[in-house]
Amino acid sequence: MPSPLPLLPLFLFTTITLTTTTTTAQYLKDINPIAVDYPVHVDFVPDSTHLADLESPKLSEVNTTVFEWWYFDAVSSTNPNASIVLTFFTTTATAFPAVPQNLSSVLLTYVWATLPNGTTVSQNIVPIDASVMGDRELAPPLLPCSTPQQTNRALGLGEGLGWVSMVPDSHAMVDLVVDGEKVQFMGFGYHDKNWGNRPFQNTVKTWSWGHVHIGQYALVWLQYTPREGGDKNNTTPIVSAYLARDGKVMQSGCRNSIINIDERMTASSYGVDVAMDDVQLRIQGTVEVAGDGKNYFRWNGVVSGTVEGQKLDGGVAVFEGFRL
Repeated sequence: MPSPLPLLPLFLFTTITLTTTTTTAQYLKDINPIAVDYPVHVDFVPDSTHLADLESPKLSEVNTTVFEWWYFDAVSSTNPNASIVLTFFTTTATAFPAVPQNLSSVLLTYVWATLPNGTTVSQNIVPIDASVMGDRELAPPLLPCSTPQQTNRALGLGEGLGWVSMVPDSHAMVDLVVDGEKVQFMGFGYHDKNWGNRPFQNTVKTWSWGHVHIGQYALVWLQYTPREGGDKNNTTPIVSAYLARDGKVMQSGCRNSIINIDERMTASSYGVDVAMDDVQLRIQGTVEVAGDGKNYFRWNGVVSGTVEGQKLDGGVAVFEGFRL
């Protein structure tokens, strides 16, 4: 698969500090930058639901068959064209072919920034000065198969894929400089992580993921069609979704019927229609942030629709798709 990632990996100048007052657990691990040539352990059930346990690496080490990434984004609440995305990978191109081939390290960092006019930073333009400040989350963590009534610590979603969103929705304040231009906005932030015990392309055939903030609501989804399984003709997607109102989880879980995703795609546009119980939302992309024109595409967009009987508009979203 051609690489959809348009920016060079940043091995320097990038630091993330995660501070939380809701957990007593702490986790610090040095990750070997060289891929090992033996089997590794992949964890899908954390010791607890404390943020540090959800956040911690799920790979004992990194070989050429496993992958893991930590994803962060923030999007302006008034102009979805303005956004910042950081992704930290521990993988090889064999396990996740969207990253460049023949890299000397399994540790990779990518940054995408879109300016208010919709311009996306180019390969040679990265933030020079930046600050990332944590304020407060608006919604509790998303564990893929937990429901409002029952917590499920298992983070596997289908065979061989893990997913958890530590911060499904939060306030975000962005202050950075891109190619000499100061970019400042207030908006909404998101943070999750994915990992797998076999190459991504051996697990996923198609993939749709996104998060929305509209009115007092936050919605997150992940839907993918598995490549491997007992029935090779089975195209039933594996799903997880989450709806919160003013920080309270209203719907969540991984039952097949929890959400329906209908993607709308042309050569120059991308949108998604989302349906859950008492939820009908239309997401329309306003700027393509990343993609290769064929296998991968990530957009920012605007959101309108109806949630729990309320007609809403003015929402913002970040959403993506894979076709492998």
